[in-house]
Amino acid sequence: MDNQNQEEENISTPTDQEGEEEDNEGGTENEETLDVLSIYDDTIVFNFSEKYTVGQFANGDYWVHNDGSDVIITDISPASTTMSSGRVINGTMLNPENSSNQGYDSESRDMQFEASLNMDPGFLETDLVVQPNTSVVKSISMESDEGRPIIKDAVVLTVLTKTPPEGSFRPPYTGTDKNIIATLADVDYSALKTYPKLGDEPDIAEAQKDFERVWLEHCTEWTQRDIHPDNNMPAYGRDMAATSGRGLVLLQLDYTNLEKEKLLIGMIQYGIDIYGVAKSGGVWYNNGGHNLGRKMPLLLAAKVLNSEEMLIYADKEEHFIFQDDQQHFYVSQVEVDITNSSDWAPDPRADLTAYTASDIGIPEWGIRHTDRPQADNANWGATYRHVNGPSQFAHILAANLMDVKDDWNWSPVFDYASRYYEIEKSGELGNDYLVNLWEAYVIPNMD
Repeated sequence: MDNQNQEEENISTPTDQEGEEEDNEGGTENEETLDVLSIYDDTIVFNFSEKYTVGQFANGDYWVHNDGSDVIITDISPASTTMSSGRVINGTMLNPENSSNQGYDSESRDMQFEASLNMDPGFLETDLVVQPNTSVVKSISMESDEGRPIIKDAVVLTVLTKTPPEGSFRPPYTGTDKNIIATLADVDYSALKTYPKLGDEPDIAEAQKDFERVWLEHCTEWTQRDIHPDNNMPAYGRDMAATSGRGLVLLQLDYTNLEKEKLLIGMIQYGIDIYGVAKSGGVWYNNGGHNLGRKMPLLLAAKVLNSEEMLIYADKEEHFIFQDDQQHFYVSQVEVDITNSSDWAPDPRADLTAYTASDIGIPEWGIRHTDRPQADNANWGATYRHVNGPSQFAHILAANLMDVKDDWNWSPVFDYASRYYEIEKSGELGNDYLVNLWEAYVIPNMD
């Protein structure tokens, strides 16, 4: 749906993520000393000027350190180069901030390329000297410069001051704070539920593959699809939400902890990365289907890591920063007045239906409700309502199953999911495993 941009578009106390890094006692059985680091079967190779201590985080991403000194990278292959056409490919960024610009590929369709952000030694034609507390994000460009995304692979190499604790989760790739937030020993499986499987769910072994590689998430504008690596993740927010929703739901079923482990680790890491963007000021504005589904992965990570600092960002009354919340509301007289005035300007691709007094109090969805309420449309076929509907439903199902409604703290999205179910259970949602789980475990527990 390329036209959417035209319209919008383990149980213990976790390590305190605000603590000093020297308070994290290092030690890992998996570290080694290398001057060449190969990732994804030589897909991406880092060459160092000398041998450094290298190891892996819980999710498999790599870290490196030089006992507190700089790490010098002489080459990253495939190198970032300028093609004969003038296109710059395979860029590398350091500690990328939430931004509408990127340094990976100059022929991106929507997200502007800024050459100064590309720190790849091939592009700079000199060694890359990396200070500790730096995330090196290396990309490989798509062969074609047509369409989205513009990159097909990406990895994160984190330069630390010393060896992190065994089983550490990778710090967020955004920003310069590379303190260890948590380790595998901090994972509290009791925060997950064990509802009996009904027999029609997806295979959890397949779902875990969706989170084996980094989901690159350092742009919260609709242009973000340019930098969602094709081999790592879906490009469009709706599809990202559908994928993460599947994983979120499966984690609440009666798989063993061992069966859940790999999927949970990958989803915790995704939640940590979302937290990093949020902590640096990121806002996933309500915008069609682009920014859907970022809140529940953060909430999952916060709950299983028992992190109050992360949990605050999942509380709507503390941080109204997620599309999941911003698109949902209860109809009031305000919406009635707007949609019956000359200010009303909904997307004309759907039939237009204004709100009336009889609609007041119903839980509703609006494509840009928070910043553009004049685009609301009461019509059940309103543009993007059904782009978002099934994916959003999966996330609210997961939140209900995990019993985190109070932590989420925004009832309209939950009530709207119930309304969506009632209208679409025989339609768009159909006889789907999500509907079956909702009927078996959510409806019986409703107030």
